[in-house]
Amino acid sequence: MKLKFLIFIVTVISVSSVFSIDENSTDSEQVKPGVIRVLEPGVVDYQGSRFIIRIRAWGVSFPQKGQPGYQEAINFTEKELLGTSPAVSVKKTFDDKNLKVADLTMRSNESGFSKFAIENGIGWHDEKETSRYGPFVIAQLKAKRKKIGLWSIEYDFNNAVLQGKPSPALPGIYSRTNQTLPQIRYWVTSLGKVHRPGCSFYQRGRGELTNLPKGVDCRICGGRKGK
Repeated sequence: MKLKFLIFIVTVISVSSVFSIDENSTDSEQVKPGVIRVLEPGVVDYQGSRFIIRIRAWGVSFPQKGQPGYQEAINFTEKELLGTSPAVSVKKTFDDKNLKVADLTMRSNESGFSKFAIENGIGWHDEKETSRYGPFVIAQLKAKRKKIGLWSIEYDFNNAVLQGKPSPALPGIYSRTNQTLPQIRYWVTSLGKVHRPGCSFYQRGRGELTNLPKGVDCRICGGRKGK
């Protein structure tokens, strides 16, 4: 009887230890909220308490794959968001690509990811989405004046064509009569102000698009001369 009783006690202790280990393992394996994957510039997978949510950063656009600045934008997104747990403020439940749109505030410096990307010239302000949100407008103006990031190169991301002459791959490419060089389409307002693509006033108000603008160059973007 004593032997059976001892065996019973040992069995109970062993089972209790196993359950204790399992409980501790479960607690330690609980998923922590945060960004677990970067899919493209400004688009991340966010691990919530129960689900993984695909989020796009609000109010900022980035170069597409194959365009100048794309890899820099990927690296920037990974550096600032991957493995972190930013505060998420949802701006739109879903966009046309089924992505949740949110303003992401980085806890490391309490700065918004979108604004930080814009003021560093990594992306540009999506004015249509934000209705010309003031802090983003100012951030972009500063980046343009400093000519940093995307503003240090001449590229029309809206039309995906180079601004200016391309580097010829073959000798005599410019002598070909059928060679069409990409041209900048300027926005000339009804008041005669000339704005180039990327300017905050581009296609704002009344005006027309033209390759041969006449008028006064914008002080912000430089108009025909650029900055």
